[in-house]
Amino acid sequence: MAADGQIVQDTPTSQPDSEVELEVLARAEHLRVIFGNSLSVLLANLSAGATLVAGLWSTVPHERLLAWLAVLAPFHGARWIVTRWLPRMPPNVAALRQQEILLLAVTALSGLLWGSAAILFYVPHDPAAILFLALILVAMAAASMALLAFHRFAYPACLATVLIPLGVQLASEEGSTIMAVALLIPAYFSLLFILSRQIYRFTYEAIVTALTRERHALVDHLTAIPNRRAFEEFLAREWSRGVRTKRPLTLIVADIDDFKGYNDGHGHAVGDAILRAVASLFRQAARRGTDLPARIGGDEFVLLAPETDRRGASTIVLNIERSRDRLAQNTYKVWPFPTLSFGRCTVIPSDAGSAFELFEEADAALYEAKGAGRNRAADCTAKRAPASYSGVSATPSCSPPCLAESLPQHAESLPDSVGSGALLGGP
Repeated sequence: MAADGQIVQDTPTSQPDSEVELEVLARAEHLRVIFGNSLSVLLANLSAGATLVAGLWSTVPHERLLAWLAVLAPFHGARWIVTRWLPRMPPNVAALRQQEILLLAVTALSGLLWGSAAILFYVPHDPAAILFLALILVAMAAASMALLAFHRFAYPACLATVLIPLGVQLASEEGSTIMAVALLIPAYFSLLFILSRQIYRFTYEAIVTALTRERHALVDHLTAIPNRRAFEEFLAREWSRGVRTKRPLTLIVADIDDFKGYNDGHGHAVGDAILRAVASLFRQAARRGTDLPARIGGDEFVLLAPETDRRGASTIVLNIERSRDRLAQNTYKVWPFPTLSFGRCTVIPSDAGSAFELFEEADAALYEAKGAGRNRAADCTAKRAPASYSGVSATPSCSPPCLAESLPQHAESLPDSVGSGALLGGP
């Protein structure tokens, strides 16, 4: 705390809309578009391959045409089978890099297959066959731009592997018509390449803008942690997952004691600083990637911890209180750092209950703790919580609603905990 009583808030090391994270998500969305249209790519390649074989059937040896088609069809069939599942993979950096390498590899191999047709099916001194072959290859390379433009390097990889063999063959041919085609193709695809870069830049900026707006809509701007909307969406998803897995779900609801008095007595700047500090305590307590801290309004905070039992919920609360005491002891005594009250509820989700009921039970436990003297934590006896998690027999309601326990004034005396709580299967 500074000399004037202001809390010095540490800047979070990872902002939800950081440039690195947004870049990863935008690139992942580009790949999702490309891989999501893998069936269209398969059908386009099979149709173009069959058209090429049929058009050159009378001028190129049949076994050569059929052998090429026998390689093209299984390759793109396998490509479709593999890439159709990739959009479901999580968009982390390692997975993204693997997917991009896969995309470039299959794109280059597909281009080599079509580029090999320029060598295998080239009929010297036959303008009709040459122009037909060039038409099919140019059409395939041009059509692929619409999809491959969603990646920075995929379209150049396709162009190089298809057009270089074709250009070499056309350059060796005599005749003004063939030479004109050989000169026009590079100019044509140079314009397409420029257009593909503009498409990539436009879609990238549009995706980043949409992601930023969505992130801002889910983040509390004062505290930089998720807001109520994000919490409600996450709670609904975790409740549905808990119904399937039959694993416990813990919700901790907290309130700053006498927060209005701090706002009225010391000003809103101090109140804002307290809110940011408490948000930092909850962010630190959410040590697992599956835990979600959030500010759901005013001076009320929550922490949702999937697959965490009642013992783990108690450990999380004690960790928060220990950090609060350390923060209070390391500040000047211009004014005392406020205490917190907690309501805890652990249930095993089922179709008979709802996520809203879980929140109501945890919130009722919070008000029981505040009514018992504040600076306390209260456990709710949930309707769906078995005795192994509630500590008492399951009852239709909390009557008495909660068992309130006073939090120790000096959390340093508490034993250190492991992780974010006593998780199922843990020590």
